Amino acid sequence: MSLRVVNWNVEWATASSRRSPEILRRIGQHAPEVLCLTETHLRLLPQDGHIICSQPDYGYPIKDGRRKIVLWSREPWEQVDDLGTDALPPGRFVSGVTQTSLGAVRVVGVCIPWFGSRTEARRNLERKMRWEDHGQYLAGLTKVLKGAAPNRLMVMGDFNQIVGPGCRAPSKLQLALQQAFPPGMRIVTSELAFQGRRSIDHIVLSDDFAVETLDVISNLHDGRRLSDHFGIVADLSARASH
Repeated sequence: MSLRVVNWNVEWATASSRRSPEILRRIGQHAPEVLCLTETHLRLLPQDGHIICSQPDYGYPIKDGRRKIVLWSREPWEQVDDLGTDALPPGRFVSGVTQTSLGAVRVVGVCIPWFGSRTEARRNLERKMRWEDHGQYLAGLTKVLKGAAPNRLMVMGDFNQIVGPGCRAPSKLQLALQQAFPPGMRIVTSELAFQGRRSIDHIVLSDDFAVETLDVISNLHDGRRLSDHFGIVADLSARASH
């Protein structure tokens, strides 16, 4: 028995985008039970499953249907939370519990701000320093996950950090990312790469999951780019208790 999940930043693809049919075909090829899309649109996904999403305001002008995170599951969602904590920068968090082949799983979708988030001068908005939103998000995420149940928990989305060598984030924020998760949780995608680019999109699992397979979804099609990120697909099983 295994659980297949897909995680992909689709660079604001909409239902009418030229690249969307191929994005959806590639996702459909893998037939995930749980799907996390970041920088996406509410109407991109077919209505054959159940969707929860982050709040529309992510600190920039709101555009109809855009969401930083959408979580899709074959089964309905329960215990849905699109806030996490007031300490998080807005519109970049959603979590819920869904039934899967491995039983009930809590999924936390994140879109951690990039280093330049909200650094532009905008009317009536406080201007941020480089990495400020990123650091604030990690501090808030640490608080949210501190009280999370330590079993059947996965966190996935766009982390805007390479994990390990080559990371350009300040060392204190690299450490903050590692410390954001409860003991026993592990980032399983730290070594994933495609065409020489290391992944900044990640899947983090509690220690009762085992990874059976882990692979990338190409973001290239007919000489063009489907997204500025490649996707991730993972098959998970229940780790045997000791």
